[in-house]
Amino acid sequence: MPTTGIPTAPSRAPAGRTLAVLAAGLLAAAVLAILAWSATRSTAPPAHAASAPPALDRMMGHVSVLAAQPRPIATAANARARDYILEQLRAMGLRPRVETTMVQKSTVRFWGGTDVTLGVVHNIVVRLPGSAPDRARRPALLLAAHYDSGNATLGAARGAAQVAAMIETARALHLGPAHPEAHKNDIVMLFLDGEEVGGLGAKGFAEQHPLARSIGLTLKFDAFGSAGPLQLYAATGAGSGALGGWTQAVPGMGGSSLMARLYKLRPDTPRIGPLAAIDAPALLFVNTGRPFDGRRALDTVERLDPAMLANLGDSMLRLARHFGGQTLARGTSGPHAWFTLPLAGSFQHSAILCWSLAALSCLMLAHGYRQALGGTDTTVAPLVQGFFGVALILLAMRMLLWERRHELAALAQAQETGPAIVFLVSGACLFVGALYLLRRLTGATSVFLGTMAWLTLALLLGLLWAPETAWLLAWPLAAALAAFTALQAPRPILLPLPLRVLILAAGLLPATLLILPALRDAWTELGPQGLYVVAVLITAILLCFASLFLLLPLGRVVGAGVAAAFAACMALPGQASGPALQERPIVEPNRLVYFKDMNSWRAYWLLPQDGQQRPLDAWSKQLFPNLDKPSIYVDVFGWHSPRQWFAIAPREDRIAFPEATMLRNPRLAAPTPNPPLRQVEFTLRSKNRAPHIQMHVTGTKPRRASLNGRVLIAQETPLSLSLYGMEDQLLRFTIDAPNDDPLAVIVEERIPGLPEHLLPPGAPPRMPGTGMTVSADVLRFY
Repeated sequence: MPTTGIPTAPSRAPAGRTLAVLAAGLLAAAVLAILAWSATRSTAPPAHAASAPPALDRMMGHVSVLAAQPRPIATAANARARDYILEQLRAMGLRPRVETTMVQKSTVRFWGGTDVTLGVVHNIVVRLPGSAPDRARRPALLLAAHYDSGNATLGAARGAAQVAAMIETARALHLGPAHPEAHKNDIVMLFLDGEEVGGLGAKGFAEQHPLARSIGLTLKFDAFGSAGPLQLYAATGAGSGALGGWTQAVPGMGGSSLMARLYKLRPDTPRIGPLAAIDAPALLFVNTGRPFDGRRALDTVERLDPAMLANLGDSMLRLARHFGGQTLARGTSGPHAWFTLPLAGSFQHSAILCWSLAALSCLMLAHGYRQALGGTDTTVAPLVQGFFGVALILLAMRMLLWERRHELAALAQAQETGPAIVFLVSGACLFVGALYLLRRLTGATSVFLGTMAWLTLALLLGLLWAPETAWLLAWPLAAALAAFTALQAPRPILLPLPLRVLILAAGLLPATLLILPALRDAWTELGPQGLYVVAVLITAILLCFASLFLLLPLGRVVGAGVAAAFAACMALPGQASGPALQERPIVEPNRLVYFKDMNSWRAYWLLPQDGQQRPLDAWSKQLFPNLDKPSIYVDVFGWHSPRQWFAIAPREDRIAFPEATMLRNPRLAAPTPNPPLRQVEFTLRSKNRAPHIQMHVTGTKPRRASLNGRVLIAQETPLSLSLYGMEDQLLRFTIDAPNDDPLAVIVEERIPGLPEHLLPPGAPPRMPGTGMTVSADVLRFY
């Protein structure tokens, strides 16, 4: 049953009017097509000049030295990297300082329990004085990057590249020729330690360093891939000054607040981390081209794109000069939205504006429903049918995509443009066709208002969840409803049909300019990680705005176009050619573990399964000759241990067991109705000077625990503890636990490398500094 609102055109129109309508439609379609093409083009690298070749050569040299082997926190390789950075900075005449501090961090596990990380970090801090006479009173600019890496990655693009760029930025600012944008503010350069174990270095600086109280803006640099230009990856507390400045410093740099929120869904994604606790805005810049996809072993010097390094160095220098010359202010701002419009550049505004647009959309939507109910022959039923009919279409779309989820996942992994477009266009044709069928049942106005009502509900939920991302819906929704309201004039039949076509095209313009780039970024950036659902949701939002076409009396034309497009898509090959071949690192990390266990008084070779479940090579079969598949070794590692290859190994006595001494274990002999807590005490020392000591408390939930008087936990919770950089100092632990519970503490000293002399000859080449030696003991308190 049709409803009032937008009147339909007469059955027959003069030839001149038909030509005018056709011309207006073709013009609007051409404009939208051009804008859609520009919106879906990949963001090009900034057009400004790259770093000079000598600086690039020096940066590549820095990366080669730093990424010679993994450099986890508290290891000898970490200390060598730190010494190299200090040597380079001192050679320029700078006076860097190593700030050594102990940092504690607690993380609550999702299923219960607390992980406490305690480590000694060695941050490098160097301050470049500004040129302003009042620089001592001006907030300083902070540039931050980390120099440590994970255990099984060389960290060339993620860590070493940023450190190399910071070294050369310091050289250009300190020793370079006079520059018209000489920084007026002090610039603090922070080379962070312990980033890979929970951002301990950043936490130590933010909480304990006096310079943290003088920072007016933080710029942190990291990487998610080995190529691609730098982009704004995340921001916290940033207002118009910070968000407007980065595009002025580096024109053409990409990034949006929507993708900043969605990037958090990525595994092992870079984060601003504890630096956000400084009372100042913080911006995180990351390159995402050629991503690691969770395989950090690919992060090698050979895989690093020199163009990415040149862009990183040049962008960092431009950002330092720009913000170094601005007047910075301490304090943070509320949520802000930022995004890029094709052919127009970057925009940013407060998230409060999205609330205003949402309120305006709600008013226009309510006005539309009121106008639709204003006719004498209109009932509520068609409007209700339109609302729930759109919901059924969206539900059917979700069920269809669930049936095709494997094909969709293959398309996301392959990242082939042709099959993805075929899949998108065919799905869009089905969706638009379903809307037109619903229009025949309930009327154009009912379907349009029902679609807009669901989008308004999504907008309100987005504002509550992440207001900085609501711009994706706020602007297109307000424009679509404004176009609908304009067509609901008191006598809309007087509006020429060409003008109505142009009004609806203007209503679709924000959706074309904003949603299409977001769809492109979500598909290309998140799809390869298996997060294609985000792109599907954005596609559904975009298709909902196609309900604007229902307001034109062009059903046959649109229906013929949809049918033709669907037929063309069915005729084209729509299947992906298959998932891309998984890239293999040039030199793989060594996964072998030498495990020396005090309980069994034995040593073992262990080889955990990798994700690909590859069979053993000929050399590894010499270590595990009696096994044909990985299994669980219950006697030593328990029922809940992972499947792995294991074999008895020669015992190396030069690797000491953990030196543990029980000091106190009081326990009541007879049970009591309300047993008190018992307090056990023991000491631990690593004769191996292990960089990492991992501990687990089992059999009970401790109520309180402390280390050398430092409180670790103060409430009942399962406890695990990671210690870094304790060397051979004496550690005194105190644990309060229920009297009747058995208590055991598992201690593992983890040391990079293997006893090579115990291995059979002919070992295949592996990443230097990988492999793990573990010395373990279990302390039982009965």
